[in-house]
Order: sequence, then C-alpha cells, then structure tokens
Amino acid sequence: MKAAKATYNNGKITLAEAPPEPGPVEVLVVFPEAADDPWHSILAEQTPRPAFAAFAQQCLEDIAKGKAKPLDLDQL
Repeated sequence: MKAAKATYNNGKITLAEAPPEPGPVEVLVVFPEAADDPWHSILAEQTPRPAFAAFAQQCLEDIAKGKAKPLDLDQL
C-alpha cells in the first residue's frame, strides 16, 4: 500500500504530490477525525512533564560533565 497526501474540497480530491502509479487503481480515502490535534494539549502545558524534566536535567548534567554536547540545530 502506498500513500499520497491530498486535499478534499467540495467533492474534489486534489493530490499534493505525484501519485505512486499512473493508474487506474482503486484507492482508499481516509478522512481524519475532527478531534483536536493530540499534541496540542501536550505542547500547551505550562510546566514540563516529570519524566521530561528528569530527562532534560540528566542531559544538562551530562553536558556539564563533558559526556555529551548540546544539539547543533544547524546540523538537523
């Protein structure tokens, strides 16, 4: 099974990228749930979760001891 991103609007589906095959092929259209993004509530939290805070603290300690170095965002 292959997937291609598309937008549905007023009964028409417009592919945002080239289809994986010239077709004709049967397709399955999946509409996402109307629910909110599950990451929204996590990212909106005012304080970090305890497990993340402990992980971040351990990272800072490892950096201070020379066991690790900060992430260089330009290398991503």
